[in-house]
Amino acid sequence: MKNKLTTLALCAASLFASSAFSADLVCDVFVDGSSGIGNVRGNGTASCKGFDMSFNSGSTARFYLKNVTKPIQNVYWRGVANCRTGVSTNCYASIRANSVSQTASAYILYKDGTSETTNTARAFYDSGR
Repeated sequence: MKNKLTTLALCAASLFASSAFSADLVCDVFVDGSSGIGNVRGNGTASCKGFDMSFNSGSTARFYLKNVTKPIQNVYWRGVANCRTGVSTNCYASIRANSVSQTASAYILYKDGTSETTNTARAFYDSGR
């Protein structure tokens, strides 16, 4: 019984430790400041928003990894972050104005053979349209 409790405690500790050191996917939205009105909120977080009065149909968002603690072999981008598989920790994406569901995530394969799927990051852009 003591052996089972020890094993259970070690498993729980390893799960907690691996989630504490996981990579974070965050985003930035770029706005057009030429209209004199441009505002961003949440850049560098998993929920970024941008607003300007350019009446553009879309803008650019950058999705990128933070808190990576191990060497990366490959990053597989998903969602609007439709970039080529490779070691790049950045992915630029076109996002539509006033579209709700513009999300991205990444599957990371590390050089030590471990892997993880990141959180989902959400980007929103409003152009006054």
